[in-house]
This record gives sequence, structure tokens and C-alpha cells, in this order.
Amino acid sequence: MAASSGSAGRRQAVELVFEAFSRDQGLLDLVEQRAALVASNQVDDAVPLLPEAVGLVRGVAEHQVVISEWLDTYSHGWTQRRMAAVDRAILYVGAYEVVFADDVPDTAAINGAADLAGKLSTGRSAGFVSGVLGRLSKIKPTLL
Repeated sequence: MAASSGSAGRRQAVELVFEAFSRDQGLLDLVEQRAALVASNQVDDAVPLLPEAVGLVRGVAEHQVVISEWLDTYSHGWTQRRMAAVDRAILYVGAYEVVFADDVPDTAAINGAADLAGKLSTGRSAGFVSGVLGRLSKIKPTLL
């Protein structure tokens, strides 16, 4: 996966996870709706789904329960309710990449997630996201 397509796919995946969580909608349902919308050609500005984004969202959906447990356990002092919604979406995608995506080095996943947090959230979010994902990376063998 090239760096530009990886970061574009990661960003789109975060946007999809954010939207699904905000709407209290299933991740896979949202992906299916988006794909159908693009295929219908009824909306001029419908953005095609990147294969990388779809793969990340499917991975998050498959492991959503365990990722939620990890975030509750390893984001010391921060419940998911206290997290900024965009940080939470970034953490779900990042946690999936760090723990389950063998084709992405942990440092690339952590740095990519922190970069997105810096662009899309608050000034402190990049450090928070990096810290949580760094913890998951360090203990990954015990998580699998």
C-alpha cells in the first residue's frame, strides 16, 4: 500500500467510522449504503469508497467488540464517552491496524493515526492517540 493511498484510505475509514458511530449505525451497513449511492450515480458529489478504507472498516467491524474493550482498558483515565468522537474513530481504525493489519508496520499505523488526530481534532489529541496505540503495540502479543 503506497503511503498516499494508505493515508487517504485511513482518513476515509476514520470518516466512515465517525459517521457510523455518530448515527449509531452499523459499520458494514454504512459501507453498503455508500457503495450503493456511488453506484447509483444519482448524487453528483458522492465520493467513491477506496478499497483500503473498505478493508479497514470491515476489519474494525469484525473486531469492534474487542477493540472497544481494549480502549476501555488501555486509555487510562479516559472512558470512550469522554473521548472526542473523532479521536474515538481514529483509535478504532488505529487499533485495528496496529493489532490485526500485518501489512502495516505498527509505527506507520501509530504515526498515521496521530497525524490524523493532529489534523482533525484538538492539539492534544495526537499525543493521546499515539499513547494509546503505542500501549497496544507494546502488549500486542498478549492481545492475540
